[in-house]
Amino acid sequence: MLIRGEMLLSKFRDKIFCPYDYFSNRYDFEDASNIADYYVNRFPSSFLFIHDTFYIDQRNDNAKDISEPIREFMTKRKSFGPTKVVDMANVKIKDLTLRLGQPYVFMHIGNCEHLVIFTDLRLLHPSDSQDLTEYPVLLCDKYQSPKCCVCQNASPAFIISESDRIPICPAFMCSDCFNEFHYEGDNRIGDFKAFHYIDHALGEF
Repeated sequence: MLIRGEMLLSKFRDKIFCPYDYFSNRYDFEDASNIADYYVNRFPSSFLFIHDTFYIDQRNDNAKDISEPIREFMTKRKSFGPTKVVDMANVKIKDLTLRLGQPYVFMHIGNCEHLVIFTDLRLLHPSDSQDLTEYPVLLCDKYQSPKCCVCQNASPAFIISESDRIPICPAFMCSDCFNEFHYEGDNRIGDFKAFHYIDHALGEF
């Protein structure tokens, strides 16, 4: 990902993708048309821990400072130094204190962690876009949208867990394969839990 020093840290945070954001708490037999039911909206709290600072995201009215219990733990350990808490919406990339190659942490939806590593630092080149609104720029998208675990083709519509008939957990399934495998008419087959899932690539949010 290519970022600019003048760019807000919150814009960088918004570009971090995680499939768990698009899980729903609605079972397969429930209506899931309300986007508020998906984790990205139900659990908006997140932070980036860089150097000695917790940059928390408070843009959503329902957001909480999920760094608090971690900071409390750190104060009880002599191996940790003092830390700070800052609202990321007011911080620009150029204001960060960081070390190239040093792993930092992004945490969201409670306890989902991602490593963040800044690998390079350079001046803006004439061939780079001069328009700040175009940043951050995704240079290489290593994440590929999951496919249905049965047909290996369609985009998943359900996440299946605790199934007595599927060896993988969680399992992604499209609507057709899910209904054929788990239902006979209106009757459920086997024991399982299934929740609605939205593929972010479809742009439904």
